[in-house]
Amino acid sequence: MVYNTFLETLESRLQILLTGQAHVTLRQIPKNNGVLLDSLCISCPGSLVSPVIYLKEYYDQYQSGIPIDTIISDILSVYQKNSLPDDSHFRKFSSRSHAKHHLVYKLISTESNLALLSQIPHIPFLDLSIVFYLFFDDGTTCFSSLVYHDHLKEWQMTKEELFPLALKNSQKLLPSTIRNMADVVRQMASSEIDHLEEELIEDDTLYILTNTSEFHGAGCLLYPGQLKSFADSMESDLIVLPSSIHEVLLTPDRDFLRYHVLNEMVSQINEEEVLTEDRLSNHIYLYSRKDDRLHIPAGASASLPISCFQPNNRLPI
Repeated sequence: MVYNTFLETLESRLQILLTGQAHVTLRQIPKNNGVLLDSLCISCPGSLVSPVIYLKEYYDQYQSGIPIDTIISDILSVYQKNSLPDDSHFRKFSSRSHAKHHLVYKLISTESNLALLSQIPHIPFLDLSIVFYLFFDDGTTCFSSLVYHDHLKEWQMTKEELFPLALKNSQKLLPSTIRNMADVVRQMASSEIDHLEEELIEDDTLYILTNTSEFHGAGCLLYPGQLKSFADSMESDLIVLPSSIHEVLLTPDRDFLRYHVLNEMVSQINEEEVLTEDRLSNHIYLYSRKDDRLHIPAGASASLPISCFQPNNRLPI
């Protein structure tokens, strides 16, 4: 069965099973970096909230030999077992008063998201953009929603108000964490550590910066004092390797001059290992302790002081 026929079969079969309960439609959901993911949207009459189930993984299962009846049963089970917040909860969450407490931000590539950026408030940062979303996690239910220009009209907020609020909330709801890469490798392979090459777990110069949810953690780069504090502890400037939109890698910059080699490494890893929708950048960044400045090594003009992204400063948008 070809891919499109597989999608249409899922849609029609699930619609029959959910007749009278919900309406099932195929949709392409836009993701980061212009990626469109095929999904099933299951909407109940009168509800503001509709679950979305992504389908590529299910097609991979089908190609590996799993019967389509089993896949349909699995999708139905996922839908029935995962409760959604009721409409009153969602309306309250998306209101101005609650948005002010759940507004956070993330970093995305500017060049790869030009169409999206035309629809949403954003702040340029080097070759990246700071964009905003609503985040909610009560331990049982977790969801997020991107902020569009229409939200600002509804909330009667200006673009200048967004970043101070989002920075404050991000630090509270998504606090940063820095872990040594060697410790992470040890933890992940604790049961098989004897089989690892020793040098893979002895290097203590590479660190992972993300947030406690490991969700859009690259934004921690802009937390006040984050890079400076870590650089001071290392007594060194820093090389920042953009692992993904969810995390970055930090390592001391001890007079390393072959930055082009690291750029090539980042680009290759993105191409071979990182999902397109999770990619942040194809090159490294450098952090200067003296200037508290993050910049792109390829050009001295491509730099911004971290201090300009503080809650009390007005930002050009």
